[in-house]
Amino acid sequence: MTLDYHSLLTAFALSGCGLALTFLVSWLVSRSERFLIAWTLGVSFMALGVLGYSLYAQTMSAPIGAAGYTILLTGLAFVFGAGREFRTGVLPWRSMSVMATASSILMAVPMLAGYNGIAIVLLNVAATIILLITAWDYWLGRAEARLAIGLLTVLYIVTGLSFVPCAILLVQAGEWRLSEAPSNWAEDLNIIVSLTTLAGIGALSLALNQARLARGHKRDAETDPLTGLLNRRALLNHLAGDIEGPVSLVVFDLDHFKAVNDRHGHQAGDEVLRTFSEILMLSGRSKGLAARLGGEEFALLMPGVPLVKAAILADSVRTRLAKRHFAGNGGSFGCTVSAGVSCSEGAAIDFDMLLHDADKALYAAKRNGRDRIAVSSDETEFLAHMHPSADGQRGPVDLVRVKTG
Repeated sequence: MTLDYHSLLTAFALSGCGLALTFLVSWLVSRSERFLIAWTLGVSFMALGVLGYSLYAQTMSAPIGAAGYTILLTGLAFVFGAGREFRTGVLPWRSMSVMATASSILMAVPMLAGYNGIAIVLLNVAATIILLITAWDYWLGRAEARLAIGLLTVLYIVTGLSFVPCAILLVQAGEWRLSEAPSNWAEDLNIIVSLTTLAGIGALSLALNQARLARGHKRDAETDPLTGLLNRRALLNHLAGDIEGPVSLVVFDLDHFKAVNDRHGHQAGDEVLRTFSEILMLSGRSKGLAARLGGEEFALLMPGVPLVKAAILADSVRTRLAKRHFAGNGGSFGCTVSAGVSCSEGAAIDFDMLLHDADKALYAAKRNGRDRIAVSSDETEFLAHMHPSADGQRGPVDLVRVKTG
């Protein structure tokens, strides 16, 4: 039984319109995902271009054929752009314009000159190239979701390759002035493959978008908006995961931070918080998890790091902040930080106790003059590891030792 080619074209156009409407609604729900607009336009142009080709197949009017193919190629360029914007966040207008314009001109010139066979061959070649480039672009972003993007890449490759037999059969026939649109097994295969993969590509694209939105909501729920650090809940969630002892915890508290806000303004205070967060992230990047517990209080959780190393790292954070200068309503100013360090040696982590010990040490550092590090430990040799100097004395910042037992 011969397939009704025009019915298949109509089915593709209707499916494309439905998918475009779905992408548009998804964008209206989440305006931040702008690639959905490019996808909506791309699928809409493709559907309109297929309808134009269907009309061309009935009339064999060169202007209608050139217009229909141009719209189809423009749609493919927008689909490419949607994939690039999904991966990079930037819509590649220049690449899309070059892609659509160059392929349309190469196709339209022979079409309008009466060599519609050449035009259709060039259309199939251009569609193959655009779809394979789109597949490669998605593959470059596979780290985000390897399985879904891998499947999406395969679908784009299969769709692109389905245009190849159409071009080959026309080249083998050698007829460059066609009295009717090509009708053969390759054309049927191409529209069936395109109709099938369109649904799969649409479903996977929407699934990837929903997964990205879910990750974004989770990230927003676990991230402090001002500093970009983890919040207290996120830190607890990490502790509930695979982290095992020994683990060290450093709790930092910016000294006299309320006075900073009162004298220099909240904008200057926010700048201090952001700067300290950057110092904390850079210092703990390879060693632990940095979090803002609230207000001017921060924490650095370091699995596998012993107490001495944790205290040394905490002191380096303190030193870096002390060297920074800020500008506010009251002029230039500096800011210091105090910290308490605790360590859990056992495999099981009691975060409440760990935090209690670190807080206890922090309060001791505050009582003893601020701008210093205190540790919660029973180790008697600890002070020898800090602030070495030629005369054997500790440096200008004392290290206060607090016993927990």
